[in-house]
Amino acid sequence: MVMGMVSASTLRKWQYLLGIVLIVVVGIHLAFRWPSYEQSITYSAAISHIQAWDFAYAAVLYILLYAALTHGLIGLRTLLLELWHWKYARITVDAVLIVIGGVAVAVIGTIALTGTILALIH
Repeated sequence: MVMGMVSASTLRKWQYLLGIVLIVVVGIHLAFRWPSYEQSITYSAAISHIQAWDFAYAAVLYILLYAALTHGLIGLRTLLLELWHWKYARITVDAVLIVIGGVAVAVIGTIALTGTILALIH
């Protein structure tokens, strides 16, 4: 293992943990849709969910965003490193996924989600 790199077994543990987090958070997210999905996706229902559950509902959405992003990037990293075996593949894949995938998508997702939540409550 190169100094500063994360071992595959540690990433696998994070992958499993994030999978469990995603199952729980998606369950909570779907619980907000109970008892009628059709009624829950109307504009007025979305506003009432966000206004009534300001912090909890927003927290669920942010956790879902970041857990899904990280889970997906770890899976993509694993797939790419199985395909590419050249000398600097690990460094290149890690750098590209962290910079482009992790930072860019997290920033864009955070801005979009925050903007949507703020637009719905005002």
